[in-house]
Amino acid sequence: MRALITGAAGMYGTALIRRLLGGQPEVSIIAVDDFSRNFPGENPLAAISHEGWAIEVVQRDYAELTTDELERWSPDVVVHFAARISVPESMDDPHGYFQNNEIGTFRFAHAIAGMANPPLLIYASSPEVYGVPVRVPMSEDHPLHPVTVYAATKAASEMHCMALHRWWGHPVVVIRNFNTFGPHQNIDGHAAVLVTFARRALLGEPLQLENGGHQTRDFMFVEDAVDAYVRVIEKGKVLAGSTFNIGTGQETSIREVAQTVVSLSKSASEIVDVPGRPADLPALCADASRIRAVTGWVPRTPFEDGVRRTLEWLRAIDQ
Repeated sequence: MRALITGAAGMYGTALIRRLLGGQPEVSIIAVDDFSRNFPGENPLAAISHEGWAIEVVQRDYAELTTDELERWSPDVVVHFAARISVPESMDDPHGYFQNNEIGTFRFAHAIAGMANPPLLIYASSPEVYGVPVRVPMSEDHPLHPVTVYAATKAASEMHCMALHRWWGHPVVVIRNFNTFGPHQNIDGHAAVLVTFARRALLGEPLQLENGGHQTRDFMFVEDAVDAYVRVIEKGKVLAGSTFNIGTGQETSIREVAQTVVSLSKSASEIVDVPGRPADLPALCADASRIRAVTGWVPRTPFEDGVRRTLEWLRAIDQ
């Protein structure tokens, strides 16, 4: 099997590549990344390449890939992770998010659609597409009410990909990743909340809670998340047209996250309240029963274990 993965140097990409190459010796990878982000520690794709696995690293903007290039690589599956993913940043740079996430995905999806035998396309989406919850946990048929530009680009990109399936029958699967964390997560700029708290705790800096920290999220360790992708890849094109949530089904408040990070890191950091951003979603929690029924996927890493492993990684790269 040959897999092409966009956003390959990110947290999801590196974890999936390691899982695929380590588990199946007949697998080869085309790893596409524009390397626009700053890597915490060593470039993870360089480390993977040095291990002698069958991986070709392609430094490109995924949206510039052509049908001819894709035909030459002839992937069996394409996993599209590449995106700009910060909710607040998307409101500061809406045009950049629209250009990169939505227009880029549109171009990429149609390049794939032009292939003689289009591969399975797995699009990595977000629970932000649901907006303010009507019910919790959220199933895949929850209404889509995007609140931010980021969420709107992810919802629109889902539709662009699924249109290829509905019109031409091309094999497309959408996976909505709830709040994933772990090693190789971006720690620069508008970083995700858990890794931001972990970094600040190790530095002894205050952990800032917006809106009282009462918002809840469904935190999932990255290795559990990529296990879901592997199971979908193994099932293959029979899942075409499906949309899946992946998450633990457990709500954890942002205040609880801060307290857990401080406790496990043995940090002296204070937890302080600060004014919050407008329209912050009060809750996100996955009903993942659909993917469990189809693939048997169940997340297995306890939250505290995932936090410990994230802290270990941060300590290692800061040495």
